[in-house]
Amino acid sequence: MINWFPGHMKKAFDIIKQKESLFDMFLIVLDSRVPISSYNYEFDKIAPHKPRIFVFSKTDLTNLNRFNELKQHYNNENDILVSVNLKNVNKSYNVLIQAIKKVTNNISKQNLKKGYKTPPPKIGVLGIPNSGKSTLINILAQQKVAKVGNEAGITRREQWINCKDQFFVLDTPGLLWPKFDNQDTAIKLAIIGSIKKDSIDLKEFTYEAYKLVSKYKPQVFKDLNLEVAESEEKIYENIILLARNKKFINNDKTIQFHRVYVFLVNYFKNLDNVIYD
Repeated sequence: MINWFPGHMKKAFDIIKQKESLFDMFLIVLDSRVPISSYNYEFDKIAPHKPRIFVFSKTDLTNLNRFNELKQHYNNENDILVSVNLKNVNKSYNVLIQAIKKVTNNISKQNLKKGYKTPPPKIGVLGIPNSGKSTLINILAQQKVAKVGNEAGITRREQWINCKDQFFVLDTPGLLWPKFDNQDTAIKLAIIGSIKKDSIDLKEFTYEAYKLVSKYKPQVFKDLNLEVAESEEKIYENIILLARNKKFINNDKTIQFHRVYVFLVNYFKNLDNVIYD
């Protein structure tokens, strides 16, 4: 059973909820490899009537054909959808700024009718851990102001960031559910690195991840000289085979299972052209 909802997430969610009236809009960052599963429906409780820009990150890692089908799930006339490969900094910046300006212009028109100018907007950035929020904020700020890493739990507290006096962004920790009702969702998020490794039973997760990749990206096993498998018995046979191929074996001929599990977890995490929804 996978669950990860540390205290800093609960605290951050409460703070954002308390400050929701300060925000003019929200950027909701989703991982394109799990465009449905990476949306935290707890976000619906935060200022539901404020403008939202859905930012699908890591488009360089997803299956674009399937992704373009699934993102229509969010096709709401009140929201803006943008897709970005955050490794392409200049293009991502232009796409994000264009979306933010569109919302800001609408807000300015409404304020003008009321007879006052619009100050630089305040933007909340929401997303699950390791979705690309901090990278996105660094792109918007045009400098490294948020700590970045390819793992969950890098951002632990909230911080306001001034983006060249054009707007202010609140960077928040990645937020998960208090409890996963669907363990398939938990496995998907764990595969992409949104759940901290030390909160997971590594053996159990490796087996479940093997099943999931067998379903959604079966061809990758050929590169490892392994076979698609969904039964635990068959997965075990493939783990033994991988250990022998990679020489993850002790002097007494016993298998270094932990090394095999770590290898597979990292291998699955870094797959591209894959989508798990």
